[in-house]
Amino acid sequence: MSKIERILHYFPVVELPVIISEDHLSDYENANDTLPQAFIDEIMVEWEKEMDEFTEFIPCFRLPGEEKFESLVYWKGSLLRYDFILITLDKSGNLINRKSIANTVIDDKIIKKSVASIEQDLIINIIAGQTYDGEEYDASFSKAFSMEILPTGEIIFCIGHYRLIDILLFLC
Repeated sequence: MSKIERILHYFPVVELPVIISEDHLSDYENANDTLPQAFIDEIMVEWEKEMDEFTEFIPCFRLPGEEKFESLVYWKGSLLRYDFILITLDKSGNLINRKSIANTVIDDKIIKKSVASIEQDLIINIIAGQTYDGEEYDASFSKAFSMEILPTGEIIFCIGHYRLIDILLFLC
């Protein structure tokens, strides 16, 4: 079995659009095979530079196949930080790009949360907000932004309807 086949085994294809939030984590945990330690030691260490013996991983899903790459989402749990990570891999299983697209971060008395949706055109819409020391969450302070998966597998930030790369090229 090739490297990419071993990786894709743990990530079932999902229909788009899909919402990514901690509300759906138990669905992935119950539906998908657990990543064996050998997989974590061989594959995850290539993708994750910061992990220790307490770091946990849950495979979530893969996006419908693209011609040149595969897109996978997994959950990474570590001390006071929980991320849904989107990665793109070439057809050999090598990492192209990696981004956190939804998370919960606890920083002293501040809890920061974000949720994401991945649309059929591979645009990732993200809403991020935070609460302070047990205060009630106020959605009016939330920020919205987008990312896009390019045909090359690169994941870039977007501003409004414009890709950040287009804006930078225009300004240069």
